Amino acid sequence: MSRPATATEIPHHIVFLEAANAPLPKFAFPHTYCRHPSTQPHEIPERIKDATIVILGGFAPITPEHLEHAPKLQCVAITATGFDWLDRQAFAERGISVVNCPQNNVDAVGEHFLALYFAARRKIVEVHNTVTAPERYWVKEGSLTPRWKQGAPLSCHQEVLGIIGYGSLGRKVESLARGVGFGEILIAERKGESKVRDGRVHFELLLKTATTIAVCCPKEPGTLGLISAPEFEMMKSEALLLNISRGGIVCESALASALKQGTIFGAATDVLETEPGGIGTTPLIPDVAKGEEPVPNLTVTSHIAWFSQKTVDNLDRMLRLGIEGFVKDTLPEQASRATVIVHKGEVFK
Repeated sequence: MSRPATATEIPHHIVFLEAANAPLPKFAFPHTYCRHPSTQPHEIPERIKDATIVILGGFAPITPEHLEHAPKLQCVAITATGFDWLDRQAFAERGISVVNCPQNNVDAVGEHFLALYFAARRKIVEVHNTVTAPERYWVKEGSLTPRWKQGAPLSCHQEVLGIIGYGSLGRKVESLARGVGFGEILIAERKGESKVRDGRVHFELLLKTATTIAVCCPKEPGTLGLISAPEFEMMKSEALLLNISRGGIVCESALASALKQGTIFGAATDVLETEPGGIGTTPLIPDVAKGEEPVPNLTVTSHIAWFSQKTVDNLDRMLRLGIEGFVKDTLPEQASRATVIVHKGEVFK
């Protein structure tokens, strides 16, 4: 009589919905594999119908409605740190395990903060476009410094950095800012809190005091629309706003207005409310060719702050840790516990 197959011998069908930016790890269990560089929401039901394991990044989130089309699904692995879109209870009720890759990109995103800071404070993109324009502005004008209508940019030691969100990313930003010589660093208390913890300042005081504000907080109900028109009115005219968190935390229409009106000096963001983004998806990217007013001193990157070789290596390690832990039924052991969101009907985080 043949023995029953063990968990690691049962073939799994893995579907990677957003595989353009992360390689599939080499798993130590039998499996087949279907790779999609990217996936639109309407494509999800067809693509996951035969999957036992799905890997995704969050741009193509699986909803409870999608689960009706995936009777074989046992495990979902999220390559992202954030999972605000996830209906954890729905997955728990269906006995589907969910793992993710926490803090896999903290170093890269922290470094991107510095890239965005210098790009915005020194107007790198604007100056580049001016120098390389066919009108040869630099040749004609001799110097481009008169174009800095708000005056010369602050140096690092003149900066007062305000950090909103003091988790692992906020702490990384603090460390890097100290390394390049920021003059003072403030940590915001939660908005609306009357009691201020040691080492923090009132949210409103930070907005009024900081010359550079870094948004590092997670996206959750309490942070949606966290910074809008009233908050911009509190900021200094030399202030920079840098969003390396998630779209929706900063009101994009209010930010566009603040930049056009000169309420603040500049801004940079790696995230948008609607992604992928471009002309027509956000007030931050107007159609200048159609006469829409441009948004000055704004730098936008394509939710790419996470992208580095170290992050890719971390994703490979964490995906193997979470998925192989599920297949071997060793979740949530100490080594894999940090990756577990939902397992065997229990919500862990």
